Amino acid sequence: MTVLFKNSDITIYNRYYDNSLGSDKYQRTIIKGVNWQGKRNGTVSDKGLLLADSTLIFIDKLDNYISPKRFAKLSDEDRKKHFTLGVGDKVVKGEADFEITGVKPYRISDLENEFDNVIDIKSVNDLSSHFEVEGV
Repeated sequence: MTVLFKNSDITIYNRYYDNSLGSDKYQRTIIKGVNWQGKRNGTVSDKGLLLADSTLIFIDKLDNYISPKRFAKLSDEDRKKHFTLGVGDKVVKGEADFEITGVKPYRISDLENEFDNVIDIKSVNDLSSHFEVEGV
């Protein structure tokens, strides 16, 4: 079974370590036709009402997906042909034409300031026909 209610496209920024530069880099991949669900969770405690926003994204399995550990081991050329869903990677709702270079104005903080719906992946559930990605 595939994702039934496709209401958005997303842009994934996969973080990887570049040995030649000795720093983290980000690869951008656009995925079309996902289901993006935002929700607000509330908890009442002795300190009052605590609210937290979270997002659940349903993504059909695609041929160019590779596990986070395998993605980290790919050569620069092979990495361009794949994407992964790793904890800590960034996801933007919609198609983002923004390359992260690490230099102002193309840093992670600039991405978060430029776009409304930017989340960090917190968990990935690998099901038979699709992925459930949760982020905040």
